[in-house]
Amino acid sequence: MNKRITFAKAAFWSLICGVALFTNPNKEAAQASEAALTSPKQPCIVRISDFKPENIGMSYPMAILRMALEKTEKEFGPCQIEMRPTGSHSRLLKQVADGNIDVAWFVSTAERENSLQPIFIPIFQGLHGYKVLIIRKGEEEKFANIRNLEGLRKLTAGQAVDWQSTDILKANQLPVDTSGSYDQLFSMLAAKRFDYFPRAFHEPINELQQKSKLPLTIEPHLLLHYVVPDYFFVSRTNKALAERIRLGFLRGIADGSRDRIRESILKLSDLIRTLKPSKRHLIELENPTLFNSAAIKQKDYWIDLQTAPN
Repeated sequence: MNKRITFAKAAFWSLICGVALFTNPNKEAAQASEAALTSPKQPCIVRISDFKPENIGMSYPMAILRMALEKTEKEFGPCQIEMRPTGSHSRLLKQVADGNIDVAWFVSTAERENSLQPIFIPIFQGLHGYKVLIIRKGEEEKFANIRNLEGLRKLTAGQAVDWQSTDILKANQLPVDTSGSYDQLFSMLAAKRFDYFPRAFHEPINELQQKSKLPLTIEPHLLLHYVVPDYFFVSRTNKALAERIRLGFLRGIADGSRDRIRESILKLSDLIRTLKPSKRHLIELENPTLFNSAAIKQKDYWIDLQTAPN
């Protein structure tokens, strides 16, 4: 049974209260030509993949999408978001390409950019490329003297078999043990199947709260980094939806709504104070899957955690 969520204006504005951080209004939002938008003002339904409410990695892009739709009602009319079960990443990609799912968000690769239509604004502002490590409690000393990739190669990471990050770690010659199940990776780490579980900067605190019965903690000294954009993707034939999301996203950046949503859901200021990224030792990784899109060079789309005030 389909789960339909109608997002009224009052509900949206109640969600995004919070303190803005790293506000960088995008000039393109002010320059966007509304005359070029020709879609009729009629009710629409945008179909996305369903997810668990506690999954902030999904709820944050959902709120950004909601924001973009809200801020373009004048040109395109009101819209509803409908969640549908989709299955694996590969199946979701096909469903978007076929038009059965209207929009999804993925880390960008050349293959995805060629088969789908990306909206070239990084949703997480590069946060997926900053990795802190979940490790077993009491094993902090094992990581204390690691300062480079050579030292990290003596240990084994755990990742899901079909994640892009798995390919990136392997490309940097880091040993990786894989699982087909995200949830299993936490119990595998606890059972000493591998040494550490790299997680995007905004993920591990929330995850460890959910896995509080396992003897796991966050490694205190290291921060891995590689450049990785994540975009909204639609089918290559859905030009109107792509333009609507792009324009609404830019407006949300320009007026600070994006930053307020990020603070409300991701609580980035608290994460920075807790994890202290500027005080961690940074280890840079190469990303061979990186596609040279224009957004890579757009500095105001990104967050630099190494210069963020703790």
